[in-house]
Amino acid sequence: MGGPPQGRKRTPEVTDQTFFHLCCNPVRDAFVAAWQRGIATVPILLGPVSFLAACDRRDGTDPVLSLLKLLPVYTGILHELAMAGCFWVQIAEPVTTAGPMPQERQTAMELAWRSMAEVASGHALSLIFVGGGGGFWRNLSHVMSLPMNGMHIDMVRGGAELPSILSDLNPRCDLLLGIVDGLNRLPTDVYSAMRWIDKIRSEYPRRRVIITPSTIMRFANKDGRHLPPEVHNTLSDLTKVQRACAAAAFVH
Repeated sequence: MGGPPQGRKRTPEVTDQTFFHLCCNPVRDAFVAAWQRGIATVPILLGPVSFLAACDRRDGTDPVLSLLKLLPVYTGILHELAMAGCFWVQIAEPVTTAGPMPQERQTAMELAWRSMAEVASGHALSLIFVGGGGGFWRNLSHVMSLPMNGMHIDMVRGGAELPSILSDLNPRCDLLLGIVDGLNRLPTDVYSAMRWIDKIRSEYPRRRVIITPSTIMRFANKDGRHLPPEVHNTLSDLTKVQRACAAAAFVH
């Protein structure tokens, strides 16, 4: 049999007979390896609903219907991360920024996050909700109802939603502001970023705010020694914002 046509990516296929099993946990292994080198990391997982939404089913039905069989894998990963000493995990659900979600997927998202939150709460593990690039739009009210300990906002492309998020976000939830373009396409306006930070600081003085890239950064380090230019630029912009925050005596 030949491979997929050139230029096309092969997507996982699920059926009614598909069985999910946690045979290894590279996320935990990477966390432990970094910890042993004195580096505290925050693992990032593709959320279960978004993972299934990226799969195919030959019968044309929604692959998210396989969620109940997949959830034990995710709860197992979270359990092992917590036992390894992890306190924060980011769960990326880009399906929430890809257009309006039908009711079936909203129900699946609620089930998935309730299940993961139950495991996390038993281990003092914080779950951070991360969307995709851009805003949540019509999915925003649904996302805000999920049991999370923190929420990431793409301020580069979805910052218009920040006022609504601030008014509805649980006061105990951390706020991760994706002010620096993680794709390294737009320069960071430090002054504009500080205006938002100062506004949040004055109106929500007890809210913990963390400055991050706008999206999950994906890169391949080919030579193993030097960071790619786009990553170096993003980290440089993050440092500029951090120094501006420190100069304003803002602790995050």
